Amino acid sequence: MDYWDVIKKRRSIRKFQDKPVPKEIIDAIIETARFAPSGSNVQGWQFGVVTDKAVIKKLAAAAGNQTWISTAPLVIALCGQVTMNLNDFSADDFGLTVENLRYTPELVEYLKKYPDQQKIALLFDKSNSMIPGEHIILSAVNYGLSACWIGLLDVKKASGILDLPQEYACTFLIPIGYAAEDPRKIKRKAVEDIAFQDRFENKYHYRRSH
Repeated sequence: MDYWDVIKKRRSIRKFQDKPVPKEIIDAIIETARFAPSGSNVQGWQFGVVTDKAVIKKLAAAAGNQTWISTAPLVIALCGQVTMNLNDFSADDFGLTVENLRYTPELVEYLKKYPDQQKIALLFDKSNSMIPGEHIILSAVNYGLSACWIGLLDVKKASGILDLPQEYACTFLIPIGYAAEDPRKIKRKAVEDIAFQDRFENKYHYRRSH
C-alpha cells in the first residue's frame, strides 16, 4: 500500500470480524516491530502474540473490562524490561545524566527513595514500546487490517495473565483484526494549528502536497 494511504487509513477500530489473521501476516507485523529504534539500541521489549480467545478475554478484563477487545482475533501485548533501579546508577552513569536532565535531579533523588523501584522503572520506561507499537499498527493497516491502541490497563494483572517474569511488564495492548465497523470520522486539526517554525510564536506555513 502507498505510504500515505496507510497513514490516512489508520483508524481506531473497536469491533472485529470473526476471522483469523493469517500467520504470514502476523510474522510480517512482528518483523516491522523488530526494526523499531530504541534508546542505545537496547531493544528491551517482548511482543506477546495472543490468539487464544480465553487469554484475550482476560486481557480485556484487565483493560478496564473493555469487552469489545474480545472480538479481536489477535492482540499484540507490548511488554518491556523494567529492571532499572535508580539507586544502581553511579554518579557518572549516562543513564543518570539523562534522567536528571529530563526530570531534574531533585525529582530523581525523590524517586530513589520510593520502596518499589520497579514501579519507578515502569514510570520512566513505559514509552519504550510505543515506537514498535506504532510500527505494528501501521503494518496491520498495510495488510488490510485494523487496530486500536489500548493504554487503559492494569499492568500488574496483564503481566500476570501473560506469565511474564518479574523484570518485564505488559504496558500496552493492540487488538488487531478485520474491521466489522466503519471508522468514526474525526476532524483533524490544521497543520498550522499543531506546528511552528523555530519559535512557538511563528506558525509553520504548510503547503499541502497530499
